[in-house]
Amino acid sequence: MKPQNKLLIICGPTATGKTALSLKLAQKYDGELVSADSRQGYRGMDIGTGKDLPGKKFIFEILQFTVKYKNNIYTVFPYLLNNIPIWMYDVVRPDEAFSVAHYQALATAVIDNIWSRGKLPIVVGGTGLYVKSLTDHLETIHIPPDVTLRRHLQDKSLDYLQAELCSIAPMIWDRLNASDRQNPRRLIRKIEIVNSHKTNKPACEREFFQTKHDVCAIVLSTALSVLYRRVDARVDRRIEQGMIAEIEDLLRKGYTWDLPSFAALGYRQWKSYIEAPDKDKPQMFIGAVNQWKSDEHAYARRQVTWFKKNFSAQWYDICNKSYRVKVEKLVDAWYTHG
Repeated sequence: MKPQNKLLIICGPTATGKTALSLKLAQKYDGELVSADSRQGYRGMDIGTGKDLPGKKFIFEILQFTVKYKNNIYTVFPYLLNNIPIWMYDVVRPDEAFSVAHYQALATAVIDNIWSRGKLPIVVGGTGLYVKSLTDHLETIHIPPDVTLRRHLQDKSLDYLQAELCSIAPMIWDRLNASDRQNPRRLIRKIEIVNSHKTNKPACEREFFQTKHDVCAIVLSTALSVLYRRVDARVDRRIEQGMIAEIEDLLRKGYTWDLPSFAALGYRQWKSYIEAPDKDKPQMFIGAVNQWKSDEHAYARRQVTWFKKNFSAQWYDICNKSYRVKVEKLVDAWYTHG
């Protein structure tokens, strides 16, 4: 059976085995993976972002194509992972912009391409907003930053920003939670959106959302204490795989610590260690490892909270021995229906 506009999503917090499960489902249902990780789009950032590719990457060039977005041309292609194509890796250089708007434009084109060949697209990742951009109309993601407005607002007080947003968009203000009302960056973005002129969404995004999708969404998770242990083991493994050498190679190529890509987990934590004199490195190494693990724990907590609040899906506890059987039963019923 060929999937007609069926979209399978395997998402959830970090270190829950999403890719392994997705590969198994792809083999069973003739699927192709589409990464939904905000960091995996950067070239050369492999170990820290968990691309889990073999040492020699194999590009499936026959499926390569280009996508135009905001006057730029992007080349998208799949790598082969266990003979399964996986898309949305290595889309841009570390010094190029890559936002949820870029992701949506490129990933929707990739999904359409997968459908056109009678395959099942399987979106896999933990960046909630990237996942949601493929299932919902996120009207504001294509509104670009207003540099002039941001300069005007950046030195304003929190009270001023709150009063300004409440004045120009009281309904938006009323919907903000307590945390967002105390966050100057988010208040400025809301003001920016209200003041922007509505622009047409890209053709690929308009066409994609004109089609009704049959979505099966699954969240993999477990107790935070278990997630922490899995995260810590993975951090240790990535260090053994050459995490520090990967960062040093990127720096030698001219990429710098102030790039947004270097704010990714697993990279920024090593700045002090790499810049430290040799005599201080042993102690700085311990500090960097501990900081990385701590930051990953915090990220896992945020992911769990986000998916609970913002995304409708079937949840499965990976510590339940039968969770894979249950997932496959759900997917099989969904895939063969209609």
